[in-house]
Amino acid sequence: MKKILIYTVGALLIVGNYGCKKFLNQVPDDRLTFDQLYQRKSTVDQALANVYSTLPDQNQDRSASAAGNIGPWTAASDEADYTLPNFTENVNTGAWDATSGNVNYHWQNYYRGIQAASSFMANVTRCTDCNIGGIDIVNRYYNEARALRAIYYYYLIRQYGPVILLGNDPIASDAPLEAISKPRNSMDECVEYIVSELDATISRLPATPQANEDFGHVTASVAEAYKIKTLLTAARPLFNGNTDYAGLRNQDGKQLISQTYNVAKWTRLATAAKSFLNNPNYSSYALYTVAATPSGLPNTAFNRAFIATRDVFLNGWNSEIIFGRGGDVTFYQYSLAPNHNGASGGDKGGSFLSPSQQLVDAFFTANGLPIESDPTYTANGTSTYQAPDPNDQNAPRVISNMYVNREPRFYADITYTNRKWINPQSNIITDFTNSGNAGKGAIANNDYTKTGYTSRKHLTVAGWTSGRTIFTSIRLAEIYLDYVEALQESNPSDPDILIYLNRIRTRAGIPIYGGGGLPIPTDMRDAIRRERRVELAFELDRYFYTREWKIAETTDTQIRGLNITQNAPAFYTPVVTENRVFQKKHYLWPIPNGEIQKVPVIVQNTGW
Repeated sequence: MKKILIYTVGALLIVGNYGCKKFLNQVPDDRLTFDQLYQRKSTVDQALANVYSTLPDQNQDRSASAAGNIGPWTAASDEADYTLPNFTENVNTGAWDATSGNVNYHWQNYYRGIQAASSFMANVTRCTDCNIGGIDIVNRYYNEARALRAIYYYYLIRQYGPVILLGNDPIASDAPLEAISKPRNSMDECVEYIVSELDATISRLPATPQANEDFGHVTASVAEAYKIKTLLTAARPLFNGNTDYAGLRNQDGKQLISQTYNVAKWTRLATAAKSFLNNPNYSSYALYTVAATPSGLPNTAFNRAFIATRDVFLNGWNSEIIFGRGGDVTFYQYSLAPNHNGASGGDKGGSFLSPSQQLVDAFFTANGLPIESDPTYTANGTSTYQAPDPNDQNAPRVISNMYVNREPRFYADITYTNRKWINPQSNIITDFTNSGNAGKGAIANNDYTKTGYTSRKHLTVAGWTSGRTIFTSIRLAEIYLDYVEALQESNPSDPDILIYLNRIRTRAGIPIYGGGGLPIPTDMRDAIRRERRVELAFELDRYFYTREWKIAETTDTQIRGLNITQNAPAFYTPVVTENRVFQKKHYLWPIPNGEIQKVPVIVQNTGW
């Protein structure tokens, strides 16, 4: 444990890749002493960038590893599969345990980030030129680091459950092992600490970015958004009265997860989310919309919704983005682009990220209905249909009826057979059938889709070689969804449920519930979950959603896709492409075995 938690001067001088601004790309002189590091603003900036570097980086999503501190969240959920071999396969087959390396690095990295934040907070006041011009940079940086420390605890409890709270002071590099040998705190204690720490920073940080260089920094709105995420995790069934964890106790008998369901946790979440939404200091946040479509695309409500739900991820720091991370998106986008035979550059990718048939079927129809509830929907046969692609107008294509008259988010997120490729300078029509230009039949390696689809979300219209500004970490639509979920569980008659759910549906270009639109769903909980599944697809949400709701035993047992070894029409027959192993113990990750060996007072998670 000592090796993991002590953050040395040498480690502090390693700068991660965070944000999209200049100071985050600087590397400090590794010959600086610890005292010198904190004397000047230029090196203080670099030390702060290092504190940020522990944030998970979705750019590295295709290869769950310590690089980017990312996990197997997308392809270990029922959203998708990765053809490219990685640790996701271990998770999906159950071939992992407390000794697996990927179990260790998250635990280690987040605690290193926590210790780095505490060290920064203890030393930033040494800066001699940080407050030039009357701006209290020291106070702001101090509170950014304080918020980040709480955020890293949030990421820990979401993955491992209740963890060890180290306190507010940095641990000395020569601290004896017994001084840092602590048992796990309870989940409620962890949540209270995270929330109180975030609350303490909110009044001391600017509400939103005030200047170009502020983007990518933690602001008050970012801290509040993470507070909401923490309260959401605490309120959901995994940690709210879960009797499966009745035996999860410290060696002194202390219960780590409360065995009593408490609706007040949902009420507290609803209050926090409503406070965010009603805060006049955050009035600049709004769901991203467009007033008109690009040239050549008819300016219809449907097409505007398609452009808005596509470009909210491509148009930099827009009105909807609360927090995001920059970096090189090349590897991620290569995973999205089909391996088009004979193509080159940004038109020929790896076909690695393969959306599941379950996700394809989860998108609504253009009528705003689930496919199983819309009498106009059929999965059989083909039709001639005009997709809303600006680079393919006046060219209706024959496609499977599964893809006809679906909602705009479907066309923004999914590449299917006989869809015009996204690059406007390309004439490629993607074909995933076995002998098609992106089909398995002509590919000797792993560069093919396992399910007959690739993801289109987050992909620039010029193809995978074209960069973009950020990956979104939190956006306003997520706050809306957190709010309506909290209301549904605490006060299901609250009219705000429909107000905020319908705002998402309106931006998505589908009919609202009630008010002259569709009938209000009889199962509103299911409707909220389905909206979340579609709206936040490929945003690292689904993996934790199914676990926190304790439904992963149902959702995560297989991946279905199309029959990629066949040509049409047999290609369009859904098949099981992967059977998966999910056991109750998999709701939480195990505490790394090495940590328990070094600090025996740490008890292991249930089942491991």
